[in-house]
Amino acid sequence: KPIGKSSAAQSGNWEPEKDYCTEGLGVEGEGEVVNLAFHTLTCKDRVERFIAIRLKVAIAYSITKDKYGCEMTLDPKDYATSPRVLAHDTLLERVKVPEDVRSGGEDDLHPAQPGLFELWCGAQTEARKLAVGEEIHFRTDKDSFLIKSFHLTKIGTFAGREGGQVMAEMSQLASGITKTKLEQDEMEGVDEDEWGDEDEDED
Repeated sequence: KPIGKSSAAQSGNWEPEKDYCTEGLGVEGEGEVVNLAFHTLTCKDRVERFIAIRLKVAIAYSITKDKYGCEMTLDPKDYATSPRVLAHDTLLERVKVPEDVRSGGEDDLHPAQPGLFELWCGAQTEARKLAVGEEIHFRTDKDSFLIKSFHLTKIGTFAGREGGQVMAEMSQLASGITKTKLEQDEMEGVDEDEWGDEDEDED
């Protein structure tokens, strides 16, 4: 069915790093897309557009780092026993969308609808090509309802593109962030056969 539309307004400027993305390292998880909406948020200084994703969350856990500052992975076989896994009520505390900007009613979300959460992704990202019933792996921007990146958990297509390609392209937030060019892209006039040869002539 066609994607719906919703809108909301907030009195202040769009400053997610001050208002929403303030605590924690974020949440990582997986779930099934239940509903989608083009959500327009009118702020004092700008208009921001998102895809509001209603997601039936199957698993969610805290992003953590080890003592060296490296992010720690979580093997699916450890979901049942890991203290990093979040109960739905705890997840709600981390990612709840404020009532005044939410795309829809609270009756459609956890706890009224167990395990159902609303998360936002920038409307200019691949999220605009999502479909109800698809399953995604997501990461939030700190402990917030804003998705920092996501990919499909099953090989599928986004408007004819191979799923593997989509999974390799992490979507970015609608905060003016653009993908950083690789160093190779910035270097002109260097032949491919010169890559990696810089150390060969050293004694």
